[in-house]
Amino acid sequence: MKKLLFLNAFLLTFIFIFHGCVNKQNNTKSIQQKNIDSKQIPSGTFTIDLEKSNIEWIGKKPTGTHDGTVNVSKGFIELNEKGEITNGEFILDMNSISCSDLQGKKKESLELHLKDADFFNTEEHPISTFKIIEADSDTIYGTLTIKGITQKIQFPYKESIYNNKDTTALTYAAEIIVDRTLFDIKYSSKTFFPDIGDRFIYDDFTIILNPLLFK
Repeated sequence: MKKLLFLNAFLLTFIFIFHGCVNKQNNTKSIQQKNIDSKQIPSGTFTIDLEKSNIEWIGKKPTGTHDGTVNVSKGFIELNEKGEITNGEFILDMNSISCSDLQGKKKESLELHLKDADFFNTEEHPISTFKIIEADSDTIYGTLTIKGITQKIQFPYKESIYNNKDTTALTYAAEIIVDRTLFDIKYSSKTFFPDIGDRFIYDDFTIILNPLLFK
């Protein structure tokens, strides 16, 4: 009987010790995870990864939409010691603009039209530039230059951070609504040609950062 009581007491003691160890491990793991999540982003200048960055565009008209891509030729972003965006710039190669929803001669025709004087006039203005002035936790403020015309712009964004032993990678995703008429792109705009009927193209088009990756 004494042996049985001793054995039961021993088992209860073992269970309490084991349970305490497990809880301690779980709590330690939770604390470590919080430390990792709250780790500050390294400050400095990050350069855009051209191969892993993607910019898309969408233009709309009453009868449908067109979409495509445009390449980034170079870019950078700067963060301070708090991980806040303080400066940045990326440059678009406007001669790389392409249409994704058409094929063959229709695709070629639209791409050539986008590059001519009705739209981006890439012969005279081969690049477009976005410069960051400042940013808070969810909005970027800056200037956009298209066809040599600069306008202030702001848009919400999402930031993701990837840390490994040697490097930190940052990605930025956003949808930017741009009024093309502010950059002297008035072709088939109902604002300037009210009698055009339903053959107009909406003034606003969308630039999608999907995403931009910096290292």
